[in-house]
Amino acid sequence: MATVLLAKSVRAKREMDAGYRNTTSRIIAGPAQGCNSVTVRILAIRPEGRVPRREYDSQRIITLLEGELLFMDGDGSMHMLGEGDTVIVHPHERHHFQNDSSKNARIMIIESRGRTPLQ
Repeated sequence: MATVLLAKSVRAKREMDAGYRNTTSRIIAGPAQGCNSVTVRILAIRPEGRVPRREYDSQRIITLLEGELLFMDGDGSMHMLGEGDTVIVHPHERHHFQNDSSKNARIMIIESRGRTPLQ
């Protein structure tokens, strides 16, 4: 049977870990919702916000839903992303996002199980 998750029932959580700034996240599908193979989260990144440069042991597919963000890939190259752009990040590739614009940005991250950040 399908699981229906209404957007208003998923609360946003302010990211407090080191390196996050002006960022909130919502897990919209994961183990707690009965999704055992992937996790889907939405991150809202306000102006001057950032997501720390990290690597994970899982593949991540990241789509920019709103706004624009600066993305640093594993080679240190910078890419300006606009609405609808998608990034596929391979396991163990360090990456980073920051919002240098004056508008809010939102990304959707789909990640395979094993989302452990590696420092």
